[in-house]
Amino acid sequence: AVFVGVSVVWLLKSDLGDVSYWTGLGYTGVFFLSALGSAAMVLPVPGLISLCALSPTLNFLLLGLLAGIGETLGEISGYAVGYGGGSVVENHRFYPKAKHWVERRGTPVLFLASLIPNPIFDLIGITAGAVRFPFLRFLATVLLGKIIKGVMIGYTCAYTFDNLPWLN
Repeated sequence: AVFVGVSVVWLLKSDLGDVSYWTGLGYTGVFFLSALGSAAMVLPVPGLISLCALSPTLNFLLLGLLAGIGETLGEISGYAVGYGGGSVVENHRFYPKAKHWVERRGTPVLFLASLIPNPIFDLIGITAGAVRFPFLRFLATVLLGKIIKGVMIGYTCAYTFDNLPWLN
């Protein structure tokens, strides 16, 4: 509730679509954009874009770590939606398969899904909550995958911008 409250106040003070505002905040902006991007399952929030944009100028390892932590905190909302009322996604055509995957091989599925930038993770996170996947294991697994993803994206963007002169 505190995170959502602070985020709403912050959003009211700024334009969510103004990426330069968030990237101007540096590390803090990447953290909040990553958290909001994961929490806002419907709204497109450019968390990975800000990570990529700042990686050539700031420490990509720290940016990746903050992006991973932010995304993991944002994914708690999806888990909570599933835990509180899994019926939200039960009518989705992908849900039976996701439920089967999470029930049978929850940890590897969550890790791989969090490692790859994809919109399907929201459904898998909601499914994890719906099947009552252990919350601390959910957090640890997702955090590891999201941090690895963030560092990989940060490194790739920093390396690309440093080695392709026409991007500078």
